[in-house]
Amino acid sequence: MQEAALVWMPIQREGDPADVVDYRVEMGNKSATEVLGVDQVAGLTLGQLLPEDTAALLRRTFTQVSRSGEAVQHVVAAPHPLTDLARTPGVSVRITPVDESVLCTWLPGWLAGEHRPITDDGSSTADRLEFADAVDAVADAGFGVFSLDLMSGRLIVSNGLRQIFGAGPDVQARLESAVAGEGEWQALLRRGEPMDVEVRLAPEHGGHRIRVVGRMECAPDGLPAVVRGSCCVLES
Repeated sequence: MQEAALVWMPIQREGDPADVVDYRVEMGNKSATEVLGVDQVAGLTLGQLLPEDTAALLRRTFTQVSRSGEAVQHVVAAPHPLTDLARTPGVSVRITPVDESVLCTWLPGWLAGEHRPITDDGSSTADRLEFADAVDAVADAGFGVFSLDLMSGRLIVSNGLRQIFGAGPDVQARLESAVAGEGEWQALLRRGEPMDVEVRLAPEHGGHRIRVVGRMECAPDGLPAVVRGSCCVLES
């Protein structure tokens, strides 16, 4: 399989060349069009071609690479937004500055090498996916995890969290409502302060006493990016 590749040109705000508001595809190869499922990619912007959380991450990374002049590479596993580039559970992405544009190339993680680390701890894509399955396996024990992308508002939850708060699109509202009264949730979102609280759910949500732990993770530019955490039932 040939490495998928797209060349992206910055879209600058009129009158201010330093203010890049988006990126548009200048050219792409056949592998990229096949993976993304489009006949013609030239002229499309990040937001038109990719999900918003993936587009937002790439905008930041493209700008970082353009300003530093240094290439970056990520090998990541789902649910990381970059896996949407390959439509696979894992992906290896490289972004390189080319004159005024940036070149983005990628391969599915298994083609990039199963044993390549996705983080500094050396975990492979397969390891991370196995951990995700293991977390779902303990759902009946009253344990669940969540990941909230602060840029897109996208919430990903394990089966255990759905069992604690109930299925449906309002899981995030129920989670936030449960911890809102303690003040730690806002402290976590606004100042990045770690959260570790015990709360009692409303009777209509099961009435369980639960422990909620949350941590903030920042993007390479230092801005808050993702809140990750866990919930466990202490008393039913």
